[in-house]
Amino acid sequence: MKKEMGKYGYFYPVPTVLLGSSIKGKANYNTLGNAGIISMFPPVVYVSSEKKHYTNQGIRETGYFSINIPSVALLEKTDYCGLVSGINTDKSAVFENFYGKTNTPMICECPINLECKVIETVSVYDMEVFIGDVIETYSDESCITDGKPDIEKIDPSIYTIKGNYRRVGKEVGKPFTIGKTYERK
Repeated sequence: MKKEMGKYGYFYPVPTVLLGSSIKGKANYNTLGNAGIISMFPPVVYVSSEKKHYTNQGIRETGYFSINIPSVALLEKTDYCGLVSGINTDKSAVFENFYGKTNTPMICECPINLECKVIETVSVYDMEVFIGDVIETYSDESCITDGKPDIEKIDPSIYTIKGNYRRVGKEVGKPFTIGKTYERK
């Protein structure tokens, strides 16, 4: 039997990412979980962040943002970036920054970084959804297996609705393969 839980967006897993932008020439990062893929080919992603966030100001001004995927080892710094506002706290030195093809800051310590150009901004209630064309993806060489990012080596965290961070679990099947054994009755 299903239990009604109220009007909540319980949607799992929720990735832990650091949204980056440049504001007045300085790197700024905000921790959020509202991020995902819209299209693999061509690569288009989205992030959704409260309009009042300082990081959004930089995205609106420059038209670019970065999505940085931190490892579990970076949780303390990652959580800190979600606790303090760039309006009051200079977060440009929390991580070592690098810049790719644009003047968009990315985090050296994060195993995966996406450099994105805003192609559309959608306003939803108190949120801004930035839809971005992926200009370039960067990965630590140590996190690549067979030419692709390896989730076990990246060791990303997910945020839970219960208010904690968790590690990604073990492999349970192969996409586009496991369903071939299903027989309809």
